[in-house]
Amino acid sequence: MLERELSHGKEFLLGPQLSLADFYMPPIIHAFGFAPEAQAMYPNFPSICAWRERVEALPTLRRFRAAQPPHGPIEHARKWVVSHRPKY
Repeated sequence: MLERELSHGKEFLLGPQLSLADFYMPPIIHAFGFAPEAQAMYPNFPSICAWRERVEALPTLRRFRAAQPPHGPIEHARKWVVSHRPKY
């Protein structure tokens, strides 16, 4: 649905101006992009890719991304998952 809405030439989700909707979707799409399957799917959605580039280039989002810690495995979470696996 997002691709369809953006493919009508809208610069942002609700039209020509930036709105709260444009700040709501980046975390979802950013997290989705960590999955290899998602990375393979992105080329199929050129309007979403172009919109994401526009939003990620905004000074506010650039400052936010720069303030985030590096993405990496969370070791205590990995240990928890291994220790809580069902034993069949």
